[in-house]
Amino acid sequence: MMVRNKSRNVPPKASAMTEALRGLGYTAAGALADIIDNSISASADQVQLLFFWDGPASRIVVVDNGQGMDDAELERAMRFGERSPLDARTAQDLGRFGLGLKTASFSQCRRLTVASRKGGETHCLRWDLDVLAASEDGGWHLLEGPDSGVEPILGLLNATSSGTLVLWELLDRLVPSGFAEQDFLDLMDKIEGHLAMVFHRFLGGDCPRLNLTINGRPVAPWDPFLASHPATWSSPVDRLAVDLGTIEVQCHVLPHKDRLSAHEYLSCAGPDGWTAQQGFYVYRNERLLGACRDEKIRYVESTTYGQSAVSFGL
Repeated sequence: MMVRNKSRNVPPKASAMTEALRGLGYTAAGALADIIDNSISASADQVQLLFFWDGPASRIVVVDNGQGMDDAELERAMRFGERSPLDARTAQDLGRFGLGLKTASFSQCRRLTVASRKGGETHCLRWDLDVLAASEDGGWHLLEGPDSGVEPILGLLNATSSGTLVLWELLDRLVPSGFAEQDFLDLMDKIEGHLAMVFHRFLGGDCPRLNLTINGRPVAPWDPFLASHPATWSSPVDRLAVDLGTIEVQCHVLPHKDRLSAHEYLSCAGPDGWTAQQGFYVYRNERLLGACRDEKIRYVESTTYGQSAVSFGL
């Protein structure tokens, strides 16, 4: 005789779960890097970051020219945990758990609006944590369409035949009480330096694969290894076969400062300066995942794995 187990459907309360996910430890720059990962995975070669200062009403927009999403695809992208880490994925995919868009965004803002254009049609959905908090049934109320007053921003998608726009509003983590416009500008500079390092292999080279701008200004790549400098020594590439693919390892010795011009010495120091930047750098699909420097991991933005490259900067 077969015994059937009784079960109950007990989904998490939306407001409690989303507030808990806000504490996963993203920096502003790391959160935006996750959004740009999605753009690259969607075959975008142009990504614009737009920062709008307006005190507590300030906004941040990321818009790309990727393949875009139809209504069903957009709904899946906005669902929490849509993809299992056990699912097959393409070799170029930089994501893993189907949470990055939401968790990265909510770590910095309380309202996330995503609009996507595909096949001549634009679709828009949004999460609003204040709406979820006010809901008495604890449900996952994904709102249709943009909030009032943001239609002109969504018009940025009209310049491309396909693409996706991510809008952050209610920036309580980014624009706390007492935050001034100069603080916002300083934050932009810090984010630019971080993205220049994380995506330098996409931004640099003879044929850059990504044009990334912040308020219309191109982000120049920052290569921690000065690989193109004639005074840099680089070892041959060693390739290690593992179960999940191939790991490439290469070492670099940077030039002495006497071999650098004054401009090179300043511009090549990196976000944290010469001494802090030496160490180990780990890449996956040409995207810098993390750096281990001075025997301590300064940051690791992703737990994804697959085809990787490890570069040793000495």
